[in-house]
Amino acid sequence: MPKPPGPPGWPIIGNVFDNPPSQKHKTFREWGMQYGPVLRYRLLTEDIIVLNNREAAYELLEKRSLTTQDRPSQVMCGELMSWNHGIALSPAGHRHRTYRKLVNSVLSANATKSLWPVQERAARMFVQELFNKCSTISNKNMAEYEFLELLRRSVGMNVAGIIFGSELAPEDSDGHGMTEKDVDEYIHAADVAHSLFGKALAPFAYMVDWLPWLKYVPESFPFAGFKREARHAREDLIKLTMDPFNKTLQRITSGSSQNCYVDLCLLDNPNPTPEVLNNIAWTAMSAYTGGSDTTIGVVTSFFLAASLHPEAQKLAHLELDQVIGAGRMPLLSDRAQLPYVSAFVQECLRTCPAVPVGVAHRAMKDEVINGYLVSKGSTIIANIWGILHDSSIYSAPFTFNPSRFLPSIGTPTNSNVCGLSEPSIGNIPFGFGRRICPGMHLADSGIWIYVACVLWAFEIRPKDIASNDDMRRAWDDAKFSEGALLHPLPFKVQIIPRLNAADIQVQSNK
Repeated sequence: MPKPPGPPGWPIIGNVFDNPPSQKHKTFREWGMQYGPVLRYRLLTEDIIVLNNREAAYELLEKRSLTTQDRPSQVMCGELMSWNHGIALSPAGHRHRTYRKLVNSVLSANATKSLWPVQERAARMFVQELFNKCSTISNKNMAEYEFLELLRRSVGMNVAGIIFGSELAPEDSDGHGMTEKDVDEYIHAADVAHSLFGKALAPFAYMVDWLPWLKYVPESFPFAGFKREARHAREDLIKLTMDPFNKTLQRITSGSSQNCYVDLCLLDNPNPTPEVLNNIAWTAMSAYTGGSDTTIGVVTSFFLAASLHPEAQKLAHLELDQVIGAGRMPLLSDRAQLPYVSAFVQECLRTCPAVPVGVAHRAMKDEVINGYLVSKGSTIIANIWGILHDSSIYSAPFTFNPSRFLPSIGTPTNSNVCGLSEPSIGNIPFGFGRRICPGMHLADSGIWIYVACVLWAFEIRPKDIASNDDMRRAWDDAKFSEGALLHPLPFKVQIIPRLNAADIQVQSNK
């Protein structure tokens, strides 16, 4: 049986010189247009299968998830940096099932609803901080890094509170719980660790991923800088995992309990073994880094999209004014009554998914799809960005258009907003099958409430761009990060309050 088609390679080395060093999602989409929705390329002896449409991804990674749930060996990121102890890269098996059971017990769709008030309070406080910041800046111009720092700290404090407890300990607590200083240091350390993770996660980002025997080379050898880099990253990751967990454990042992992930996991395991404690610690770290980075990346993309698409933003403002009004900020329970705002969030996730090629799967046995053989041991990549830019599903896929997700008859609040009734993106931005992000419900509600509250309070405008044509070009030419994680590179916006200071102050304190 033939293997999937793909770019022709060289003997022995395969497609080493074709392997895209960056923006892999775009290259994979271009290859898909030439070779079809299921394609193959080869790196040395490794078969890489790329899935470029949702039918192929659902067939191989959802329906056959029992045999495609494993992860390929990622020597640098997984073994040497120790990220294979986290949820994302843990191999299929008992430990991974235990991880998912732990996370699902606390962060399932129903369980996450109990955390909505915490997320709503965080979004309200962010709006207040953003208002205070932009009010002090001449002409309301805010550099990307200025509002991004506010966003990073807001999301970081919120997710850290959900994982380790939102009631912070005093600075003289002697390690019994997380202090505000501890959380600030944790946010910074997690940002650094996840940035290195995103760099190393990209398929075959390091030579040691191509030639695994290099992992045995001593650090002192020439060209072994990757070993020193991995050692530092591993030490930092273990510290990032164990320090906040141990402080939270000391708080719980002293008799102080909170409604957070670690406390609830220990409540379900009243006599934990060292293995259970280790599992809770690693899943807590995974939940924090995954939830915070996804939220920050997508909300940052929202700021860029909103600034360059004023007509879409006006429609969101109109809906918020009609449904919510100026008397209060949106709540997550309002989501069903705000279809255009929800479509706006969907379009941000569609155009800028946080992990554009997902995390690679591995075939645990031979599989056949579309008449092609996927050999046992093949690496399988779902090109999430390519799937969400499939022109057979989404008309003008590179155009930012929230109305594509609305019915053709318009919305209850605006019958003039005629949609295209195009398919929802569903959970595609969060992965597939038994490897779908277990914290996706927390990230999804967090993204929505931040976007809704910012739209309620502010108008976001581009800096130094006036015409619609220039805005369209700026959107088409926007620069994004390299590596496995996708987020816009620095840009500037104007943030204009839609309400007076008293309204925002009152609502943020509720």
